[in-house]
Amino acid sequence: MKIHSKALIAASFALAATASQAATFDIQVAFGGGLTPTQQSVFSQAEAYWESVITGYQAGISIPALVISAAGVAIDGVSGILGSAGPTFGTFQGGYVLPTAGVMEFDTADLGALEVSGELLDVILHEMAHVMGFGTTWTNNNVYVTESGRFTGANALAAYRAEFDPTANFVPVDIVSGAGTRNGHWAETWAGGPLDLMTGFLDTPTFISNTTIQSFVDIGYSTAQVPLPAGAVLLLGGLGILGAVGARRRRRT
Repeated sequence: MKIHSKALIAASFALAATASQAATFDIQVAFGGGLTPTQQSVFSQAEAYWESVITGYQAGISIPALVISAAGVAIDGVSGILGSAGPTFGTFQGGYVLPTAGVMEFDTADLGALEVSGELLDVILHEMAHVMGFGTTWTNNNVYVTESGRFTGANALAAYRAEFDPTANFVPVDIVSGAGTRNGHWAETWAGGPLDLMTGFLDTPTFISNTTIQSFVDIGYSTAQVPLPAGAVLLLGGLGILGAVGARRRRRT
């Protein structure tokens, strides 16, 4: 079943050129209302995961923390728009545009069901990646031309060739879905398949490809992720993220 997409919040960047040495990567989540203590703990799990994979920034970049405001709010009832997420402020350093603050909001009508099904961490990881810049700072960082369907960042492309398609000249991006999904996710039909965390639709069992991890290097981050052999993936199920595998397909933004 497909449901409406979460509306992406447009990134409104306050750009400031600064020269400094690379810093470690730190996410700080500021909780608003509408989230139970157990739901807040899932945000903390997502924060810890991304901080373990993304170790810092490219040389010449120093950002004390990526501050994310997270809340549960009433949006449109059960199984409509799940929420919204994106960067709200950013900085220009080391030749990259990078977020320094962002927001994540989830419909309180859907939070409980996502938590029970085991999908909440998957959804939070996905949305947190958008706040970090996946799909939201691509054009700013010259790795994607809107409506081209071609992500050309060198690190992601090298990983994509190793994992999925040795003849590829770009990583395929969704340009067939509606607003809020197109131009900000891997294509459902890419060689990596529809189960990657950063495709536009939620399928299970979800995994995170090295292509996805390396795409963050192309937009200014550094990572400790060891390059994987072709066909190897990181299954989110190993982190205790997934519940029962079902046939539901939910549109993600």
